[in-house]
Amino acid sequence: MINFEKFNWQEIFGTIVATDGLKRNQLRGLRTEIQEMSTAKWSDNQLEYVGFREDGKDFVDCNSEDWECKGAQRMFLKKRPYTTKIVLKNFRNMRKNQIEKTFDYMLLFDTVQMMAAYTTWDAVYKNIEINDAVVQTRADQDDLIFIAKDIIPKNKSDFSSILNELIKEII
Repeated sequence: MINFEKFNWQEIFGTIVATDGLKRNQLRGLRTEIQEMSTAKWSDNQLEYVGFREDGKDFVDCNSEDWECKGAQRMFLKKRPYTTKIVLKNFRNMRKNQIEKTFDYMLLFDTVQMMAAYTTWDAVYKNIEINDAVVQTRADQDDLIFIAKDIIPKNKSDFSSILNELIKEII
């Protein structure tokens, strides 16, 4: 297993906070990619970001295991025995009731409580719900391994302001 104590959680969550202004529909994919690239960068070379070229996973770790990454404002629910619903958008061209395993572990971020945890594919798979083209899941609290709590994000520049200025300069 990778060593989560070597991750720089302040940098990772600093990037998450700095991309808060990129939540509108046109920019959500960019926001996710920035956050995932930051996670890989600050993982002490334990994660390689592959989300831009691989389908159904975001990282490959130093042990060749595949990871998916999901974040939400209230991922870890205080009064429920499970996480918030997680949309698995990484299953393309799926046939109903056929879900292919694309990762070994899922890394989960709570962007309000500033916490991180992970769980296994099996824990994610056992709670899958299929509604038309949408595949959702939850992770039971008992299946979560918490790896960082009470993270104080590093103060970083607002990505949306920088992106807007860059666009104005280029056009």
